[in-house]
Amino acid sequence: MPTTSFMLKWVKGEVGGHKLDENLAEVGLITKDAFECGLPLSVVIHIDYTRAPEVIQRFGDVQKLVEQTLDPMVSSYFKNSGQTRTLLQLLQQRAEIQDIATREMKEKFERYSLELQEVMIGTPRSLAGDQSIERILDQLRQREVAREQVETYRSQQEAAISEKALNETRAIAAQQAALTQSKIAIEVAQNQGSAKVELAKRTAEETVLTAEAQRRRQTLEGEGEAARVKAVGDATASATRAQVDAYGGAQYRLAEMVLTRFAEAAERGQLQLVPQIQVGSAGDSGGADHGMLGALMGLMLKSVVADGGLKQVPPPKD
Repeated sequence: MPTTSFMLKWVKGEVGGHKLDENLAEVGLITKDAFECGLPLSVVIHIDYTRAPEVIQRFGDVQKLVEQTLDPMVSSYFKNSGQTRTLLQLLQQRAEIQDIATREMKEKFERYSLELQEVMIGTPRSLAGDQSIERILDQLRQREVAREQVETYRSQQEAAISEKALNETRAIAAQQAALTQSKIAIEVAQNQGSAKVELAKRTAEETVLTAEAQRRRQTLEGEGEAARVKAVGDATASATRAQVDAYGGAQYRLAEMVLTRFAEAAERGQLQLVPQIQVGSAGDSGGADHGMLGALMGLMLKSVVADGGLKQVPPPKD
C-alpha cells in the first residue's frame, strides 16, 4: 500500500512505477461532433497513512481499487464530459477541462478515502485505421500558420506604412524652407492678383462714372446750346416782326433792306450807278432811269399803288 503520492496512467504503452495501471487503457469517447477518439490521461493520487487500513479493509488491495473502482469511475466521467464538447474544444480547452475534472472528481475520490491531487489529459488520438483527427490537427496547423502569415503581412504592411510616413516626414522637413517660401509666394501672388482685380474693378467703375458724367455734361451743354439758339432765334424773330410792323409791312421792310444793301454796295464802290454802255432809242428821253435804281423805284411804287395809295410811314422803333 503506497502512502506517498503516485500516478495512474490511462495511456497506451505507459505504466507507472507501482505498476498499478498496467491494465489501464486510454478512455474511448465520442465527441459532440461525432468524432471517435481515445483520450490519454493521468491522475495523481495520495493515500493518507492514517486511512490506509480503511482502504485495505474495504477493497482488499490497491490493485483491485484501481481496476474495479477507479478505472470505471474515471472512464465514465470523461466519456460523459467528452459528449458535451467538440473535438476542437477538447484540443483547445485542455487546461480548462483539467481544472474542472480535478475539482469535480475530488469529491468522488473522497468517498473511497483517497485524495485526488491532479488530473492531466493528453491530446485525443484517432482509433486504429482512422486519420480524421490527424487531418483536423493538420488543418489546425495550417490555419495557425495562415494566421501567423496574415499577422506577419499586417505587421509588414504597418511597418511599410510607418516607413513611408517617416520618409515623407523627413522629406518635408528637408524641404520645409522651400515649402515655406513657396507658400509665401503663393499668398503674395494671390494678394497681388486680388489687388489687380480690385484695381480693375475700380478703374472700370471710374470709367463708367466718367463716361456717365461726360454724357450728362454733353447732354446739358447740348440742351443749353439748343436753348440759347432757340432764345436767339426767338429774339431775332421778335425783333424782325417788330421792325416789319414799324415799317408798315413785310414789303416795306423788304424794300428798306434792299435799299440799305444797295446803299452799302454803292458806298463800297461795288455798284456802278451809271452804266458804261447804254443801249436805247433816241426817243427814250428817260433811258437812264431804266437802270437798277429805276427798277427799285418802280417796285416801291407798285407796292404803294397795290396798298391803295401813299401812306405815312412811321419812323422806325428803337
